[in-house]
Amino acid sequence: MANTVQTAAREDLSQTYPSPLKEFWQGFSFNKGAVAGLVFMALVLLAAVFAPLVAPHSPIEQFRDHLLTPPAWLEGGHASFLLGTDELGRDILSRLIYGARLSLLIGLSSVMMALIPGVILGLLAAFFPKVLGPMIMRLMDIMMALPSLLLAVAIVAILGPGLINTIIAIAFTALPAYVRLTRASAMTELNRDYVTASRVAGAGLIRLMFVTVLPNCMAPLIVHATMSFSSAILDAAALGFLGLGVQPPAAEWGTMLASARDYIERAWWVVTLPGLTILLSVLAINLMGDGLRDALDPKLKRAA
Repeated sequence: MANTVQTAAREDLSQTYPSPLKEFWQGFSFNKGAVAGLVFMALVLLAAVFAPLVAPHSPIEQFRDHLLTPPAWLEGGHASFLLGTDELGRDILSRLIYGARLSLLIGLSSVMMALIPGVILGLLAAFFPKVLGPMIMRLMDIMMALPSLLLAVAIVAILGPGLINTIIAIAFTALPAYVRLTRASAMTELNRDYVTASRVAGAGLIRLMFVTVLPNCMAPLIVHATMSFSSAILDAAALGFLGLGVQPPAAEWGTMLASARDYIERAWWVVTLPGLTILLSVLAINLMGDGLRDALDPKLKRAA
């Protein structure tokens, strides 16, 4: 009898106080657009990971007898090339699938390269407001005074085009936003009672920064990182379109747009399909960011 009562009490308690993961999913799934974006990006990620199995052809294989072949459903299309071919006879579907690898890699790598130093600099600016704070924030203000794309172009022009330099340039331009957001969140948390209690208990500086304060600043950082992911994909596509990003013959969405701009009037699919892929991917990531904001911000949580 006592076991039955305890089991019933646990069930009532679990219903009243759901687990953090369940509560997060309830808040996220309430936003149907975020769920749709998650499903789309999951499909894109799976296609990128299993590209050799999913792609019908090699992304650099040229079919000289099928130059600028239209998609299969149009007149003159070929069943072997579902989305048609480009000016060199390469299968567009295969290049889009392999291009997802580079575009997602650039987005993820640049976000991580900006997030980690941005968090460290933001915490230093918050914990040392009279010494390091002004120096760090004035430097960030100077960086933010320059247009991000123009700054990325200048960095790539100095370092040279290529995958690694593209990631570095995008991460450098995204750094100030992480520093400012971390500093603002940390300065708010420093006035909380739990931080004072940790100081009294003898917690060291490193523990205060990374164990006590930082976990309570992660919610806005996660949302911003998601939004920055989509911005990084756009910036990579812009650099690729200008010829400063990933270099041919590597398949990358911006590079595909750059090589196809001379054929806009003759073969619309060569330009439209990579552009549409970028549009849908960025839209899906932005919708996911909205869902994360709803799930992580206590003020915006709704009852499921």
